[in-house]
Amino acid sequence: MDLDAGVFSLTEQGATDIRAHPRLPAMTIPPDWTRAVRVQDLPDDITVTTWNGGADTAWTIRGEAPPMVCVGILLEGTLTMTPDSGPALTLGPGTIVLHAAAQGVSGQDVLRAEGTLRLVDVRFAAEAFLPIIAGSLVPVLRDAILPGAETCGGAGVFRHAPASPAARRTATDILSCQDFEGVARALFLRAKALELLAVVLRDTMPHPRQAVPARDRKRVVTARRLLERDYATPWTIERLSREVGLSEKKLRVGFRQIIGASVQDHLRSVRLAAAMAMLERGQSVTETAYAVGFSSLSHFSKAFKDHAGLSPRDWARRCPGV
Repeated sequence: MDLDAGVFSLTEQGATDIRAHPRLPAMTIPPDWTRAVRVQDLPDDITVTTWNGGADTAWTIRGEAPPMVCVGILLEGTLTMTPDSGPALTLGPGTIVLHAAAQGVSGQDVLRAEGTLRLVDVRFAAEAFLPIIAGSLVPVLRDAILPGAETCGGAGVFRHAPASPAARRTATDILSCQDFEGVARALFLRAKALELLAVVLRDTMPHPRQAVPARDRKRVVTARRLLERDYATPWTIERLSREVGLSEKKLRVGFRQIIGASVQDHLRSVRLAAAMAMLERGQSVTETAYAVGFSSLSHFSKAFKDHAGLSPRDWARRCPGV
């Protein structure tokens, strides 16, 4: 834990209080979570918070997040977000959240005490970064390009989606920052925080010079929803293009520009995120592989290890009660 005077304090029970932080809600970190959490404030009003470990009890964070731009990536574990102004949202492994708001947003997050939690949360000062984010993203959201996205009071955005391979790699680099301390650590984390923001924006926004027509955008979004809803279906580009009424070329180009990944890469990420959840619930590796749409157990095992960093069996062994 990186403790700054006046912002962090230790309680008599060994918990850590965070108060009056410019980018974090007021919270009390329970003693058994303290060893898993690290917070570091960086130059240019950037705060990086990482969770890398587990605890014996669930942790509920209730409060109001100040105006900010936030990029969060959940690499492992489960997180439930419940904003006061909207429905609850449960996030699984391999999920990215982009949140930009000019006003405080209240609600609660619940971090479950089930296995290991690996989460990266990067926050930027709203006055510096919100004009860039909101000015580019709100028109996109208004055209219903992005599923799972909402405007925040007309001044910000919220989006959740499967993280791209590049975003997961950058988040893993941040979590793995063990060989740097002091000024070197601050420089490394600042560079990676900006890299993560850039990757997420690239994945989120179509290039203005290669904008996809509004009619085609809606069909690409429909294609994405089909993949995320029916991920066990043996999708091909030909079949998906037929379903949404778009040529294969337009589907390929539009999907990469709008979603930030190829059709097959996105489908693989969705399937593997579902597989992680199934293994955590106690399903066997074989059942899980076929349930999420893989026809080869060896192919599934290789893809799973590339995605999660562990084999399916090792992943299942880390889950309580499995």
